Amino acid sequence: MGFPEKTKMDGRRELARRVLLGEVSLARACQEAGVSRRTGYKWVQRAEAMGLESMAELSRRPQHIARATTEDVTAEILALKARHPVWGAKKLLADAWPEHKGCKAPICVRTADRILKRNGLVRKRVTHKKVGTFERGECNELLQMDFKGMGRRPRPYVPFTVIDDHSRFCLAFAPLLNEGWLGAWEALWAAFGEYGLPESILSDNGSCFHSTQSRGPTHLEARLWLLGIRTIHGRSRHPQTQGKVERLHRTLNEETPQPFREMTLEQAREALPRLVEQYNWRRPHEALKMRAPGEIYTVSPRLRPERVPIHELEESATKRKVDCAGLISYRGRTYLVGKGLAGEQVEIREEEKGEATYYAGVRIASLTTPKV
Repeated sequence: MGFPEKTKMDGRRELARRVLLGEVSLARACQEAGVSRRTGYKWVQRAEAMGLESMAELSRRPQHIARATTEDVTAEILALKARHPVWGAKKLLADAWPEHKGCKAPICVRTADRILKRNGLVRKRVTHKKVGTFERGECNELLQMDFKGMGRRPRPYVPFTVIDDHSRFCLAFAPLLNEGWLGAWEALWAAFGEYGLPESILSDNGSCFHSTQSRGPTHLEARLWLLGIRTIHGRSRHPQTQGKVERLHRTLNEETPQPFREMTLEQAREALPRLVEQYNWRRPHEALKMRAPGEIYTVSPRLRPERVPIHELEESATKRKVDCAGLISYRGRTYLVGKGLAGEQVEIREEEKGEATYYAGVRIASLTTPKV
């Protein structure tokens, strides 16, 4: 049979018993126990008041908390969480008491987070690998566009997204019938009419946006060039280049009451504008110091024309017409310039190392590798 182990409380009872029975002085008992006289005196007093056997550690919780969260504030936090189930404490406070509008929240983010935890309303946080980021300094310097992935086919619609790089403002989130260039162009044309023309647009290498097999532009690119909009494309298999539009898709996925894949085209046409309205004008964005994108975005001073400009070349220019296969003939050879320019004329300019084709002032390719 082993010896019973002594607890801290057993030692405290022994100290108090010896002092109360007069076996040893308080100073000597404290010295032998290795505690201060103040601590020893506290336990002697507690033994006198509670009895040796009833001695216990008292709660250190304060009897009165001067800045305790009121029931009204707690109810407000829970009501906000019910309206925005995927938002965390930081966004909820920024929505109810926006600091940039002169409001001060009655509690801090940590306290709000504790309220949510006590009520079982905190989701497990998923951390995502951070990659290098970039951001344009002004609105409309760069837009990002992409089609949102919808999983396996057939799909009733495909969301087409356009977002401003600087402010994260969503200019379009349109349910299109397919990923063809015509639907994307119509959505862009409508967005340009409402928000003006950007300086450039970034996209991936999807067939609608960029032809990897042709030297020339796609139908969509050719029209953007005529509007004076530069097109930029990310590297193949590097979706992080279009990180802001990818992040928008993830946000809208989380905050939609009904999964996009379960919506019909008619339901999407009704639901998607509501999601964009909340994202643009209500949802605080951490990258914008908890402001909504709509509070940052300003429309472009470059107004969209009534129609797409006609591509015209000077009479003195060396030009060739592009056939339906995207080919031109020059000096007895055939060159590929892209089906997106079928029926159009391209200009051939002299350069230091030869000649190159141009369309709408944009260089297509050098005439060094003929098609045949």
